[in-house]
Amino acid sequence: MSQEDEIEDVLIRPLGSVLRMVGSSIAEAQRALDENSIATQKMIDLAIKSGEIDYDIQAPWYHLPDTVIELKISLSMTDKKEIDKNGKVRGYMPVMLAAPLNATYKNTYNYDVQGSSQLKAKIVSIPPATRISE
Repeated sequence: MSQEDEIEDVLIRPLGSVLRMVGSSIAEAQRALDENSIATQKMIDLAIKSGEIDYDIQAPWYHLPDTVIELKISLSMTDKKEIDKNGKVRGYMPVMLAAPLNATYKNTYNYDVQGSSQLKAKIVSIPPATRISE
């Protein structure tokens, strides 16, 4: 496998995949914050129960209320073959590919950064739905 093929395998992904990975990373960071708060509260509860602490305190909770994402990427279109159960090509589905702009990509493909795209997205946390008890 050539260096160019390796770079393509690592960097170039369908745009939906890139956005999914970014969203998953943000969710992972929030989960880590939550797990830390839970662990802290458990330690506090244990200290209260054992008598080390004689007042009621609560662990702080942190959350990412909104996250602004700004990606500088190179976008390109390609076709993905759609094949029927008999192995015949049914048609072609357009797929948008995204590659992050960095020195490796720019130098490997001699890419002019003037032609780059900028994708801005905002992920906002919303309160969970409340359960109505009967």
